[in-house]
Amino acid sequence: MKKISILFLILASGPLMANDNVPVIKPIPLIALKKNSEQYAGVCHAVENRCTESAKVWKEKGVGEGYYLTDSTPAIIKIRKVKNNYIKDGEWSFSQYRGTDHSSDGELNREEISVFPALYPINKTEQAVALVSKWSTAYSGGGRVEEYADFLILNSNGSHQLAFKDIPFSSSEMIRACFSEEDYAKNSHCHDESWSILNLKIIDEGKSYYSWKFITRSYNWPSFTDKSSVTVETSEQVKTPLQKE
Repeated sequence: MKKISILFLILASGPLMANDNVPVIKPIPLIALKKNSEQYAGVCHAVENRCTESAKVWKEKGVGEGYYLTDSTPAIIKIRKVKNNYIKDGEWSFSQYRGTDHSSDGELNREEISVFPALYPINKTEQAVALVSKWSTAYSGGGRVEEYADFLILNSNGSHQLAFKDIPFSSSEMIRACFSEEDYAKNSHCHDESWSILNLKIIDEGKSYYSWKFITRSYNWPSFTDKSSVTVETSEQVKTPLQKE
């Protein structure tokens, strides 16, 4: 199935200005640290036994001094570096979090829930993370994958608060259209393919919370056609964190 470059697309926030006066706030990507690095060792020392096989250690991209550990439980731990010491500065567990059930159609099965490696500003002082649920099913010669995100505000006391629920994060589907050797010999593109990706723009309009514009681009590539036949549809929705539906 088609691989989607989700990290770039989810973190992309478009031009630096939404218009002449309203600034766009960029999410902060988290960059994975190598296991043999001094920083990785320092973080693991600060969190004792949390550097398990499923754990990953991250650093804020750019000049930020924040370090983070995520694991498959799932959870995220924040670590600060003070002079030469790494100090634990917060932990948020999502082990009891389930999110929305997308198995109602009888096809999709949940694969995993994971913390996406990025921090999303809610306002000037608060941030959220995306807890992503991955659902999938297999077809003969194809399959379908859907990902949905709940954006959770990280409170300083270790609790979390739902900012946005069940946001379509990405999807892809491939359906086989060739069934014989003759079909494959005649056609270079033997699948109906479709996929979608989320682009997020966070806008500071001077209110208590930033406005979030969710931009979804959906692509369709019919079988038996070349790639120039791909069509694109775009949908947009603006929401405010903690807004009642």
